[in-house]
Amino acid sequence: MHVPSSVCRGGMICIHDAAGCTGNYTHFDEPRWYGSHSMVYCTSLRKVDAILGDDEKLIGKITKNALERHPKFIAIVGSPVPNVIGFDFNGVARAVENRTGIPCFGFPTAGIKGTYYDGILMAYSALTEYYERNPEKRETWNNEGTIAVPGISPLDMHQEVFDSLCETLAENGISLMQGKGMYGSLLFYQYPEKVTLNLVWNQAGLAIAKEMEKKYQTPYIVNFPIGQKQMTSYLDLVKEGKTAVFKVLSPKNIRRSGVIIADSVIGDSVRNFLRAENIDCQLYTIEHEDDVSTYLNDEDAILSVVKDQEDLLIADPLFMEFSGKAKNQVLFPQYSVSSRVGKGSYWNYLDENKWLELNL
Repeated sequence: MHVPSSVCRGGMICIHDAAGCTGNYTHFDEPRWYGSHSMVYCTSLRKVDAILGDDEKLIGKITKNALERHPKFIAIVGSPVPNVIGFDFNGVARAVENRTGIPCFGFPTAGIKGTYYDGILMAYSALTEYYERNPEKRETWNNEGTIAVPGISPLDMHQEVFDSLCETLAENGISLMQGKGMYGSLLFYQYPEKVTLNLVWNQAGLAIAKEMEKKYQTPYIVNFPIGQKQMTSYLDLVKEGKTAVFKVLSPKNIRRSGVIIADSVIGDSVRNFLRAENIDCQLYTIEHEDDVSTYLNDEDAILSVVKDQEDLLIADPLFMEFSGKAKNQVLFPQYSVSSRVGKGSYWNYLDENKWLELNL
């Protein structure tokens, strides 16, 4: 399960795993880690450490680095090895926090079951509950922007698309809690009760928004617009500030049908745009079961959908390898599927002209 470093900039991530494995995580699992200044470390767990369970050595390493780097928080993230041998993530996190005075969180992620969707929700719960218990640890509230985009991650929405949406909102006077170019803000987790509206742009964000509506009565809007015409309608919804789903009715004159495999919120937003062009698509997701899409829970289920689609297929480039019948294929990279392999296929799917150039 993925616990995003993008909770905000300034956190220190300690991956508890064997020495030499960090390159795999930073190079393929999190697009912001490789070639950046993110504080991501491997605890370099050795065979003897695993056998003897030398937690003091680990606590000392993390404490030393934290006192040198002064991160805003520390996250100790699991891997298969410590989960197999047994490791008290929360206990070690408490010990590090006691020595450093820096908020520290232990996430017993195993890399065996669950998805990054689960990791995002785990991070949200851990941080909001921590600051609720320890209000004195919060930063000073700057009262800049009370509209948030919860649970968003580059594993769902790459930077160009995310920045484009945020910039368009800013141009129209909508100020977000997230800073420019940032997927998250620590203030969001420290002051969730101050959020006046959540904009839901991915599946994990929807789960968080529902929880916040239940706890803080915070309204939310699901889906995002594609193209200027939709943006105008979307801005009207944002200004109303009520819970709603940004939706386009099903086409009356369907000229073609297709399949979208994506995060269900992102996929539904794309489906909205295509419906306006009289294209109706069935939506599938591999992230988590919900009421909007059909959940593909294993490789066989994915293969059956991709292999049998005969008209339009919108999916990650790796899924296209198994498509033999689709007349029209639209590459729709998802970092959680193809990682850096699909990087060359990224495009700004908020640009309605590029959709029209595909001659769908």
